[in-house]
Amino acid sequence: MFRNTLILLISMLLVAACGDEDNVEPPAELTEFDRTHYLHLEWSASTSDSIAQQYLYIEPLLLEERIVTAGRNGTLNAYDLETGEELAEVELDVALSGGVGGTEDIWLVGSQNGELIAVDANANDILWRTAVPSEILARPVVYNRKVVLVRTADGQILGIDINSGRINWNFSRTIPALTLRGSSPPTLSRAHVYTGLESGRLIAVSPIDGEVAWDVALTVPQGRSEIQRLVDIDGRSELYGRILYAVSYQGRIGAIDVTRGQFLWARPFSSNTGVSVGTEAVFSTDDRSHVWALDRNNGATLWKQDKLQARGVTRPVIYKDFLVVGDALGYVHVMSRFDGRFVARTQVDSDGILVPPVVDDDRLLVLSRDGYLAAFSIRESAPYTDEELFE
Repeated sequence: MFRNTLILLISMLLVAACGDEDNVEPPAELTEFDRTHYLHLEWSASTSDSIAQQYLYIEPLLLEERIVTAGRNGTLNAYDLETGEELAEVELDVALSGGVGGTEDIWLVGSQNGELIAVDANANDILWRTAVPSEILARPVVYNRKVVLVRTADGQILGIDINSGRINWNFSRTIPALTLRGSSPPTLSRAHVYTGLESGRLIAVSPIDGEVAWDVALTVPQGRSEIQRLVDIDGRSELYGRILYAVSYQGRIGAIDVTRGQFLWARPFSSNTGVSVGTEAVFSTDDRSHVWALDRNNGATLWKQDKLQARGVTRPVIYKDFLVVGDALGYVHVMSRFDGRFVARTQVDSDGILVPPVVDDDRLLVLSRDGYLAAFSIRESAPYTDEELFE
């Protein structure tokens, strides 16, 4: 019970949507800026499901010509990326808890009652269901079109046959008494899967048999209380060449040479959103909703944008020369990736945005907590106000 209470409290703090509470910092007021671009709405759709008020990272699955969304109540929807036309709807009749994974042929989702579900993307039928040890909070990842890699809330990593749903291997670690609500999705390379754990450690395992190649501590828990010792790696790690970039809550952000399992650099940082990596920098949003750009080679600060404090900002995503985030009040903010200055902004949905925007070539896809899906392009010289865009 105490663990659940703590998770709820931290969720409230992170989304920063309860500014009238005495113990919650109110979100920063938006400031004026020199708007040089605008978000042009290409199309929008209201998906069949939402995450309601649940603190769930149910990220959509981007495919070549479709995007697949899922809601807490168990509906999968597929939309055409060009037009926004709905192509498929699949009712699973189960409460979902993690994002959509898979391929063009098979979609995979995890449920709150500890079940991995595979859906035939062509027939829109369930292929198989596999019981797993506990709730799935991270997106399932497919390795080599043969193995599904799954993180469960009790600290296990599973390798599951994609055709049959049979569990081939599992890796297990004891998790701390208190954790944030979430799990980092596995990051794949040719030979290994890299995963951040609730203990603040990073591991490399074989996707074939689960054998551990290396195990290093990104962060070592410190402090006397369980709250002070929270060091979960919940956000997405990213591989750039042979360098893995990762960040933990109340811990560090760092770069690891995956061939040796050794740190190239690390520095104090606190985030549960993860990282995005470009040619020049690694980007992350910290636990105060400040957006940072750090030198990819040594971790030095390139710039910091602190005007979105306490607004529950998502992991930043790279879109051309821009960096884009959503916030808990439903705004999309566009910044220059080179200096962090704001260039565009619009409110998509007042219910808020929890999952990061998704980039597909020239499109930027945004999914709100209420299930509103919008496709934007970023253009120069705004011809209208935010209100006129949505009239």
